[in-house]
Amino acid sequence: MNMRCCQPTVRIHLLLLAGLYSSFVSGVAFALSDQLNSEVQLPTARIVLLDDSIIFGDVTDISEGTVHVSTLWMGEIMIPLASISTLESEKEIELLTTDDRRLSLSQLQLVEGEVVLEGENNLSVQKLSMSNPESWEAGQGYHLIGRASTAFVYNRGNTDTDELNADLEMTLESRRDRFTVRGDLEDTSSNINTITENGDTLRSNQTTADNWQFTGKYDYYLADPRNYVGVNLGLTADQFADVNQRYFVGPYYGRKLFTRDDLKLDAELGISYVDTDFIVAEDSDYFGANINFTGETSFLDGSLTLYLRQVSIVNLSSMSKSIFRTTVGLRFPLLLGFEAAAEMSSDYDGGAAEGKKKHDDALKLRVGYQW
Repeated sequence: MNMRCCQPTVRIHLLLLAGLYSSFVSGVAFALSDQLNSEVQLPTARIVLLDDSIIFGDVTDISEGTVHVSTLWMGEIMIPLASISTLESEKEIELLTTDDRRLSLSQLQLVEGEVVLEGENNLSVQKLSMSNPESWEAGQGYHLIGRASTAFVYNRGNTDTDELNADLEMTLESRRDRFTVRGDLEDTSSNINTITENGDTLRSNQTTADNWQFTGKYDYYLADPRNYVGVNLGLTADQFADVNQRYFVGPYYGRKLFTRDDLKLDAELGISYVDTDFIVAEDSDYFGANINFTGETSFLDGSLTLYLRQVSIVNLSSMSKSIFRTTVGLRFPLLLGFEAAAEMSSDYDGGAAEGKKKHDDALKLRVGYQW
């Protein structure tokens, strides 16, 4: 009898304990979920497109008639301003107009192709140049970027080789013009052991590569800053190609085909005068068409950058004596501004001295610093 009476009581206590435990666990879970939800930032912008679709995200940039929006599910997307019906953003933003006015707004509101402004007439989106401009982008001073890298080989064994390859690139740019300087140096030497008739070992150092290149450019932007005119000067020397000194100089017309942060490409067409002073062979000179392509594109959120430099000087009197230089590389950041790159270059010198190779190909692994 006592056992039967105790069983319902035990069940009741077990149910009460289970209920208390469940309530405790649910409370903890709710508190944690509430904390996590509070850490999730809600999007600051609501964009309605002309087809009535709605996008939520954060406006990160406005340039060249395009709004860059960071979204939770689609990542970074670009929306043409002409495709937007309304845009409401709660973030502070500074706008630069095409007539160089700077507008500081506590929030951004676009309605039917116009920026809503308090206390003055609305602004057409066609007059927007960019958002949050740096000082140089607003016409104040210059912006300097550059990088220097090197590839060094110190080999001791059956063959003793010392190899140094260094390059430097700097660009100084304003709203009005741009200066560009590039330089490249290669110096390679090997220690050679020679056995004399007496059986002695004679050690000598022999240079196997000694060449350098320098290019300086000046660009002046036209009314449409995507178009520019410029002049370039190039100097090069290569002891083992019998080139004591070669220089080329001439004007060109250029256009920025792409100017996005993740895709840039410049194309140039001009005329160059080329003069070559050979060490042994007869000197030569000619006029040629100068065609240049310079660009880079980044992917994987900027972790990798693919870059291209292509210089062509087409000999107008003899196509076979033209000059083509192509460099393609893949660059990725390391730490504190340092970076590494795998680079492939292919040069063709149709005007090389007799008996010298016209092709010169190289694969280099570089480590450098960017500023």
